[in-house]
Amino acid sequence: MGAVPGALDDGLRFLPAATCAALVFTTLTVWDLVVLDWIVFAGLRPRLLTLPGTEGMSEYRDLRFHLVAALKGSPLIVVMGVLGGGIATLVA
Repeated sequence: MGAVPGALDDGLRFLPAATCAALVFTTLTVWDLVVLDWIVFAGLRPRLLTLPGTEGMSEYRDLRFHLVAALKGSPLIVVMGVLGGGIATLVA
């Protein structure tokens, strides 16, 4: 299989791999917050995604509620960066 000559001559180092993994996870987290939580759940509110018995809950439209929930999960960005960097370093 052909690789780009010189692309990884020194191997894949941990810090660039961890940074890349953290940026990917950050991008997915922001996409989840903006598109799924704010646009779909808070804006469009399709019946298919509304749990039975929760139809009138104010949290569906509360953008701050979704932001706080996303921020609670933000330490996972560091964890995923370290794991992704470690795995990529071991594999490469």
